[in-house]
Amino acid sequence: MEMKPYIVYVKTNDSGHIAAVNSSAFLPDTIGWTEIDRGYADKYHHAQGNYFPQPIITMGGAYRYKLIDSTPLECTAEEIAAQEEALKPVDEPTQEDRIEAQVMYTALMTDTLLDMEV
Repeated sequence: MEMKPYIVYVKTNDSGHIAAVNSSAFLPDTIGWTEIDRGYADKYHHAQGNYFPQPIITMGGAYRYKLIDSTPLECTAEEIAAQEEALKPVDEPTQEDRIEAQVMYTALMTDTLLDMEV
């Protein structure tokens, strides 16, 4: 009996970054997945942890690989840095900021906003 090669598939997000990788051994349905390679070793059979040399997501939450014309490519350091920067949380307002906003809102709603020169 001839052994068939395992097929490595990836799924991308809207930006074309590889968000998931798996093999034909574990995917009952490949709709939405793109074939990128075939082979017989663990690299292909257990593609999730073995196919790429590094995890597909960095410690900072950026996608490390992108798919260009059905070929996986590693993102540049600049691309990864830009993704990680975009993922940083926005600073939460301080208690003082919240009190100031509430005072301003109350003054506007009660028409008691004072004209002040700075």
